[in-house]
Amino acid sequence: MACGGSDPTLAPTQPDPTSANLEPTSIIPEGSSVVPKLVPDVDKSIHSVPLEDILFDTFGTVSARFVPLSEISDELQADLRDAIIPVDLPVYGGSDALPWLEDDDLVLGYESGDEAFAYPINILNFHEMVNDVIGGDPVLITYCPLCVSGVVFSRAVDGQTLTFGNTSALYQSDLVMYDHQTGTYWFQVAGEAVVGTMTGSHLDSLPSATMPWGRWKSLHPDTLLLTGVEGGLETFLRGPPTATVSGAGTKKS
Repeated sequence: MACGGSDPTLAPTQPDPTSANLEPTSIIPEGSSVVPKLVPDVDKSIHSVPLEDILFDTFGTVSARFVPLSEISDELQADLRDAIIPVDLPVYGGSDALPWLEDDDLVLGYESGDEAFAYPINILNFHEMVNDVIGGDPVLITYCPLCVSGVVFSRAVDGQTLTFGNTSALYQSDLVMYDHQTGTYWFQVAGEAVVGTMTGSHLDSLPSATMPWGRWKSLHPDTLLLTGVEGGLETFLRGPPTATVSGAGTKKS
């Protein structure tokens, strides 16, 4: 499957009000920077793409490496949430804060007013998402290593501010995100809700650029760099993260 947009000919199916699972489930893996909260189960009766085309990477926790959304158990689906842990309390430093970052290393760059922010791809490869508020605006930094697609979105949609996590699933070989508020599944590269109560909604993309660190730094000498997670839960000062997936959480080695 190629990384790309969803099929516009597939209209959302109509929900069955008796089938929606409204029981919240706790999804916080050990070591996550996410503030513990309850997340509604995704309503699979509402979708704009075939459920069998959304494939969960089980990371070897069960016999099948990939399991479609149409077949996965609710328990395994919940266990796999945030197996790749997003950064929810980012810490930034100056342009010299990461001595290991080479000029030819790629960064995802974002500007807000007079401020510039750089997110090393070496870090996003292992976290894939950063939830933040920059310049008073709720933003979502996203990167799919498989598609090599870096996109920045506004987290404000349909009158509410969403917080995003990682489903551990792929659609068209691209990252599938979920939001904490409704449990809806979102197709990363298109910023489109494809399963759940917000199906059909879209995130507004914000201007960003992926380029070598040396070029971004020359364009924005006062840029801020993602350097860790608030509270000392994780720091990238000594080097980029390495990770192995174990159970429900990504363990840093």
